Amino acid sequence: MYLSNFLETMRNYTSSSSLTGLISRSTDIIVGISAFIIAILWIPIAFSFFSADEQRKYQSYGRAKNAAIGTLIYVLAISGTLFAIFKYIAVG
Repeated sequence: MYLSNFLETMRNYTSSSSLTGLISRSTDIIVGISAFIIAILWIPIAFSFFSADEQRKYQSYGRAKNAAIGTLIYVLAISGTLFAIFKYIAVG
């Protein structure tokens, strides 16, 4: 009786542990892919920022500002902070 309860508890613990590990690995993969995508999207801005052409440099300042704001909004959305802010505004 006690042995079967112990084995049942260990099975539940192991499956829960596996699920937690799976979620942790999935989160790591998603964050890695997101960081890669953001880095790829910043490359054209960096090229124009370090360009010799003054007009492209001037345009890149505005693009860099917009990209920084977009990156900040993306990070807030992924982390759940944006949801918390909207929930606080809506519910109070």
